[in-house]
Amino acid sequence: MDYLDIIQKMSLEQIRSVIEVMQKASDSYLFIMDFNEDVYMTSEKMTQRFPFEHTVVENCTALFKQIVYPSDFPKLEKDLALCASGEQDVHAMEYRWLDRKGKVVWINCQGTVAIGSEGHRLLIGRVSEIGKKAKADNVTGLRREVRFRLDAEALLRDRPQSLHYIMRIGIDNFKEINEKEGLEAGDEVLQGLAECILASVNENVDVYRLLADEFMIMDAAPDSVQRAEEVYAEIRRKVVHAVKQKEYSRFYTISAGVLEGGFEHKTADEILRLTEFALNEAKRNGKNQMALFDQAKYDEYLRRLNIRKALRLSVNDHFKGFEVFYQPIVSVPDCRLIGAEALLRWSNEEFGNVSPAVVIPILEESGLIIPVGKYVMWEAARTCKKWREVMPDFRVHVNLSYVQIHKSDLMKDVDVCIKEVGIAPDALVLELTESGYIETDSRIKTLFKDLKDKNIDLALDDFGTGYSNIRYLKEIEAETIKIDRSFVLQALQNEYDYKIISHIIDMAHSLGCSVCMEGIEEREELNKMMKIHPDMIQGYYFGKPSPAGQFEEQFLNAKDSL
Repeated sequence: MDYLDIIQKMSLEQIRSVIEVMQKASDSYLFIMDFNEDVYMTSEKMTQRFPFEHTVVENCTALFKQIVYPSDFPKLEKDLALCASGEQDVHAMEYRWLDRKGKVVWINCQGTVAIGSEGHRLLIGRVSEIGKKAKADNVTGLRREVRFRLDAEALLRDRPQSLHYIMRIGIDNFKEINEKEGLEAGDEVLQGLAECILASVNENVDVYRLLADEFMIMDAAPDSVQRAEEVYAEIRRKVVHAVKQKEYSRFYTISAGVLEGGFEHKTADEILRLTEFALNEAKRNGKNQMALFDQAKYDEYLRRLNIRKALRLSVNDHFKGFEVFYQPIVSVPDCRLIGAEALLRWSNEEFGNVSPAVVIPILEESGLIIPVGKYVMWEAARTCKKWREVMPDFRVHVNLSYVQIHKSDLMKDVDVCIKEVGIAPDALVLELTESGYIETDSRIKTLFKDLKDKNIDLALDDFGTGYSNIRYLKEIEAETIKIDRSFVLQALQNEYDYKIISHIIDMAHSLGCSVCMEGIEEREELNKMMKIHPDMIQGYYFGKPSPAGQFEEQFLNAKDSL
């Protein structure tokens, strides 16, 4: 005797009791549906979660029209009709119900058709909330990343040519909304954006919610004629309208990263990586915009990641591949060597000699600039101590990164360096980039004051390329202003800029500061700049950056004049 024979001999009340007993051993909601009587029997647990008034529901088709998400009902009705007619014996669908609060809940319904008493066709099965398994999202009513991966893998394997585009959308200021207004406000924004997305795409286009504030649109619809740019513009238009309707109480913008074409031989993991990169590009470019995936930019991004890894290995291997070069600084008007700027260089077997313009930002982003900066300071101090045996007044300029200033105990590092190397404090000049990063808060001011008290001079580098804020001269009390090569070139080509530099030099002298002109490469440039009386000159005309040994051979033996 099988379970159908048992069911046939049971009363309605007995069946209901069996469902309740079995329900206690399952997280799913058990049910029996009688197609002939249009009756649905379920557990007390389901009536608590969903708007069923009783465990036995007559005229259940009418109730399902209210409980099932409107756009999902037609496909459910069609599938159940096939089961009722005998054309199929299995029901297996993922679709959306509305719970007692009217919120969307993704469910997975699995059932098998059986013949009951008097030949009635019964559907016996269970309903599971797949949102609890991260396959669907009960906040937005969308399926989650797990389902995206399954759907994407199937499409990429079976018909990648059918994919029109895949778009990843992110909310630009979602973290700020959660932190300032709470998680409920964040959920409202997510729900609102989901509605804007669904209203902007063809009903056959798949939409998913990924982690946190990100959504994915995968357009493989056979009748789709929408381009990614049009879809993004429409979503953004609807977002702006929704935000305006709520009087900007929940203000947010969206960015998007898009893949178009070339889906053959890709995996879901690759799609997720590439769309994440494209989305981040859109945000790096200013947010509230869309960026198409660019393979060349992605290759450069991967190269930077590999360089960062190689830099980390170099640091851990006693700074292998790093070297300090020196460029001469001469006095005006006699062109006598008085010091040098220490400049970091790095080479690697895989990447060769990598430009400092590439290396320095990577070191700063990764935090590696802190140990590397200490390495440069120690190397420069040791070298300067040696050269001071020949030239007692020689000074070495060492560049500081804003990361070192803000995230390390710079004063301690300088103190230890001076004591361990045994060099006079006035042999070091610390150069700060005039970039806007050097905020003059009380902690930074204290640091600069401590450096001055230790007889360590400060130089303001790249003057004329950043904020050019005269306030820095007062706050930092820099001994030297270094005027950047780009500003010098403008002055060489334009009389107005030439007069500006002349006035800057006069102002600096009135404040007791020295001025160093950077980037002098030709005799004519030198002659013209000498007329406005800078104190020092640095540039290729006197020498390019070179290793310590080469610098000694080229300059120290001819220290009286260059």
